Amino acid sequence: MQTRLSRRVRGRKLNRRSKGFSSIVGAIFMVVIVWILASSYFIWTLSQNTVYNDAIREKNQLESDSLSENVKVTNTTYVVTRNDNVNVSAIINNIGSQGVQFITLWTYANNPNCSGCNFTKLSNVNVQGGANLLLNADVNLEGVRPTDVYRFAAWLITARGNVVPLQESTLSNITVSQVTQGIGALMMDFQNFTYYNVTGSSPNYFLSGYPTGASGYYVQGAVKGQIAFRVILTNLDQNQRSIILTSGSVLFSIFPSSPQATRCAFWYIVNVNSTTGAILNTYTSVTLVYNRATELYFASLVPGSYSPSGVAANALGTTPVNLALIGQIGSDPFGQNIPFVSINIVS
Repeated sequence: MQTRLSRRVRGRKLNRRSKGFSSIVGAIFMVVIVWILASSYFIWTLSQNTVYNDAIREKNQLESDSLSENVKVTNTTYVVTRNDNVNVSAIINNIGSQGVQFITLWTYANNPNCSGCNFTKLSNVNVQGGANLLLNADVNLEGVRPTDVYRFAAWLITARGNVVPLQESTLSNITVSQVTQGIGALMMDFQNFTYYNVTGSSPNYFLSGYPTGASGYYVQGAVKGQIAFRVILTNLDQNQRSIILTSGSVLFSIFPSSPQATRCAFWYIVNVNSTTGAILNTYTSVTLVYNRATELYFASLVPGSYSPSGVAANALGTTPVNLALIGQIGSDPFGQNIPFVSINIVS
């Protein structure tokens, strides 16, 4: 009897101890669960705060980049090339230090018979800081006709969301070509006369610093190597004919090296790869479409094929430059001489 009684007593004590142990384990388990939940919430809060701060920094950077864009557009022209189509040409000058990408061109036309707006997507229209770019784009505008008069306006949209307005223009069959009737059909953009030093060796020559170059009015290093020039011309023929320039077109200058002697320098027209700035070895005739600004390059000592050209060692100082252009206008022969600038050449 005593043995059974003692066993019962020990069993009751063990049972009470196990209940106490279970309570302790349960409490520890609860603490662990609470700690895990609190830690998870804390980590989630930190991650959300990081995401928020990153978003704020990104937004501030985008705003800063957007405000830093500084672009000026000049020489805007509008041409109704065919029914329902308008060609927009302009020179984009990136005055800022940061590159700018243009993604959309909006164009508006207004006259009593047609009033509308449309856009075209742009590709590879990127202008580096301090550089300029010639824009040529076609926009579909239903209802426009070459025979009508329109009031045009256009806007460029950058990848950062900025809007850059283009110059407004009124276009009709009678344009400012009337002003040029006495001097020729071609008009030059004097603000964007550019020169380049030519680098490389045969047969691969390149325009150094293409497409930006430097001001053509002040030429450095011409007597130490080869140089090239870029001019931008617009065809304003009254009859709206295209002008084709052949290999005889040349930019030349006469240097007063001494009172009784002169020295000449020649740069014949060449073709340039618009992506790399490479000078092509063989010249292919360039067509100047009516009322569209076109870049022309002059670099060769001889016409038709590229041969590097520079100036003589004693050909320094101020000199007048002439642009002698030859080719075809419509079905007729064409020739025009533009005594357009004076340049200063230094060693």
